[in-house]
Amino acid sequence: MRLNVGCGKKFEPEYCNIDLYEDLIADKLMSAINLDFEDNLCEEIKAIQIIEHLSFFEAIYALNEFFRVLQLGGKLILEIPDLMKACKVFLNSNNDQKKVVLGWIYGVPDKGLQHKFCFPDYMLTELLENIGFINIRTTKFTNLEAIPILRFECYKPENWDDAEIFQILANMHKILQSENYVDFTDSLIIKEQEDLLSLYLIKLLKFRKKKKKEIIFEMFIDSLIKWPQSVKLLLGVLKDKNFISQSEIQRISDIIDLLIRVDFPNILCYLLKKVPNYPGTQRIAFFSIESFARSVVKNLIQNNEEKDKLIKKLTNLSTQIEYLEIKLFSPKILEKKASDYFYLGIKAFYEKKYTIAYNRFLRAIKLYRDDFWYFWNLAKILVILNRKTEAIRYYKRTVRLIKLTKINNKKFIRNEITKELYYVKNDKVSTQEFKPVLSIQSQYL
Repeated sequence: MRLNVGCGKKFEPEYCNIDLYEDLIADKLMSAINLDFEDNLCEEIKAIQIIEHLSFFEAIYALNEFFRVLQLGGKLILEIPDLMKACKVFLNSNNDQKKVVLGWIYGVPDKGLQHKFCFPDYMLTELLENIGFINIRTTKFTNLEAIPILRFECYKPENWDDAEIFQILANMHKILQSENYVDFTDSLIIKEQEDLLSLYLIKLLKFRKKKKKEIIFEMFIDSLIKWPQSVKLLLGVLKDKNFISQSEIQRISDIIDLLIRVDFPNILCYLLKKVPNYPGTQRIAFFSIESFARSVVKNLIQNNEEKDKLIKKLTNLSTQIEYLEIKLFSPKILEKKASDYFYLGIKAFYEKKYTIAYNRFLRAIKLYRDDFWYFWNLAKILVILNRKTEAIRYYKRTVRLIKLTKINNKKFIRNEITKELYYVKNDKVSTQEFKPVLSIQSQYL
């Protein structure tokens, strides 16, 4: 079988023509990021001017799907806008030509015809290599409309040993998409998911080379801390691969079920909030919780005499979680969640809902201790709430954190905070003049 993906109105004889929107000549209506075909089925796939209609992460999923359904030795043909050449043409064109080039870069505002992401050639080449394609060749040409185009031709490895690990990762992408674990509108979460899949790829390739089970178990420990559900999905893909024994798979499965049941990532988030919120200590705080998590998972896997105690402890901790805050336990996600609380606090501050603002700023700091704007706004709120002693403590923490922060106008900002602290200490400040501060411009312009 040969596929023509994103066919539009261009029918290719001897191909199965596929499109998501255009049904005039398509043999099947189907998304490029979720192909309804079995593994290793197709000898060739054409995707002419389709990748640019996808976002960056959607493109990753589509290319993984192409790899998954291609036979060993199967060929992939891609054509995309030549972004670099198009930019040069734009700069050297008259106004009418510029309109044509812009349309080529951005697409047109019809359903399915907008361009979301145009890859430079080096970036798409790197992406194809990471997905497992080999013998990648690129050619550049200009079509009849004088539009610059990049053409890629590449292949799935002919040898199963060279393709198997990449096939596992392609199947992981398929499962994540099919079972709705992927939200292409949340680039932070999907980036964290892709980083975890990259870890799987690196570890599995290393295992393939060295044949040491410890590598597999290291991979499980690292990923169970971050996202237990992904390990459950991975085990489903690995169950027939004989990388580890069936008894080991069952043992890991039992641990995964436990960690999912108690919501391990949110337990870790809960414990992180219990760490003292000293300014500038986020890395230390996160590392301490990550070390605890690694110890817990390792002891559970080793099945030692502490296992029952650990299960009881985790079960008890799960009952103390007030609300679910995160999907994956990672520094970036914690920082983003803290930022959300901060901006909710700013809104409450403007609305003069000071107790709500206090709670939100404090939540932000408990999740992320390295942003002096969080500490400064909390200090202001504490002054308004007539909690002068606490306010002074948080002003001092703000000044301490400023010293550790790389920022323009550091001396000026520190002096302003120190001045405000002096007025608070000496009861010379009017809280009526207090307002939220998001940046130095918002405070002084």
